[in-house]
Amino acid sequence: MVGLILTVLLLANNFLYNDPTADRLIRQTLQNTYSMKIEEARSAAKSLQELFPDHPAGYTLMAETYWWEAQSDPGNSAISDKYYAAHDLAVEKGESALKSSKYPKLEITAYIASAHGSYARFKVTQEQAFFGALRAGLRAHRYAEEVYEMDKNYFDIYVGIGAFNYFTGSLPGVIKPFAWLIGARGDRDLGLQQLKTAMTKARYSQTEARIVYYTAMLEEKNWPEAWSTLERLRKDYPDNYVLYVWVTDWYRQQRRNLAGAEYFEKVYSEEIKRSPVLAKYALLEKVQLQDAEGREEEALRTLSRLKAIPGGDAALTRRVQAVERSLGN
Repeated sequence: MVGLILTVLLLANNFLYNDPTADRLIRQTLQNTYSMKIEEARSAAKSLQELFPDHPAGYTLMAETYWWEAQSDPGNSAISDKYYAAHDLAVEKGESALKSSKYPKLEITAYIASAHGSYARFKVTQEQAFFGALRAGLRAHRYAEEVYEMDKNYFDIYVGIGAFNYFTGSLPGVIKPFAWLIGARGDRDLGLQQLKTAMTKARYSQTEARIVYYTAMLEEKNWPEAWSTLERLRKDYPDNYVLYVWVTDWYRQQRRNLAGAEYFEKVYSEEIKRSPVLAKYALLEKVQLQDAEGREEEALRTLSRLKAIPGGDAALTRRVQAVERSLGN
């Protein structure tokens, strides 16, 4: 009996989050990823991999950095290839860790669920491959349900089960019959409740829960709640220029293009001294909103202002060139 108790205590202490170094590296990776400091995020994830080469955490977090990079540089197949390679390695590490029993099954299963959930999101956002995403979502959900049954207080898993419940419970009528055929049955209200729980109680996934919740509010056209959530994200991660694209989408869905253009002029004014690159990203969104409103001459003038600001990166240059070609047609 004493031996059994010691074994249980050892396994309980073997959670990665109980290791101060691992906990610090996980939080560094997440903070840098959400702040679009991608190289710093990958450095922290790599350190986590080196310290725990047989645990999927560092590999799962590494894959996430490629999702965010893909958001900033859409259509870049090289990033997609790197994402898929990182994802496959994360799953491989997770499945091996399950067999070894070195780490708690609960934790490893949760990371495998996260890896498959990330894959589903990538299929939707980068390829619009909804049925492929649904299949991956089902795999993620099976693992997430295992975690939930093992410990209902492991709140990081509530992001995955909440997302599954909400989105499969809110599918358009044209897709829902197919989803039901393959067993994708969710509860919208329960999903929102689970996401809200994760937003306040998860150890590492509070921000991820807010991102999913924002998407849900956008789906519901609950504009005030979506905006409140998005502005909180922008406040917490002011260097994340991907969020600018989400702001543009919020305005465009409501056909408030000129209001959005004014918003980004304000962002430009706030950022030009602190971060000229972010100011350029703000003007890029303003250009697209002006163009969407049919204000091509104004858009061209804004584009000229943008190009006069020094600095930038390769992804920004490609996006500017694409917009410039579009305005020239």
